[in-house]
Amino acid sequence: MYLLLALSCFCFGLLLNFTYRPYVYRNHINDLHFADVIGNIAAVPAGAFFFYAMNESIRYNKFAILVIDFLIWCFYEVAISATFDWWDILASLIMCFVTYPILLVLEKRVPN
Repeated sequence: MYLLLALSCFCFGLLLNFTYRPYVYRNHINDLHFADVIGNIAAVPAGAFFFYAMNESIRYNKFAILVIDFLIWCFYEVAISATFDWWDILASLIMCFVTYPILLVLEKRVPN
């Protein structure tokens, strides 16, 4: 189930990245940097769900999963991405705080 959620978040992010972002840029729409950070908004929960799906023994420490997830995306932004943007770092941090309660709810509702 968690792997399916990770894949869904990833695909949703790609879809928005290839449709919404070019539309906003092409039409010069001010969407408060939403188009700039759409990848991070989808990538943080996708990474957390992926970690959940891969290793059942680390599920007890959701905070550590989200910290590692945040650090991975920060590393990507600083070292790999050709366009460093503070908005992406901020979006990743915010999505960590949004993903935490989602993980809590899913843990109670999704059977192992």
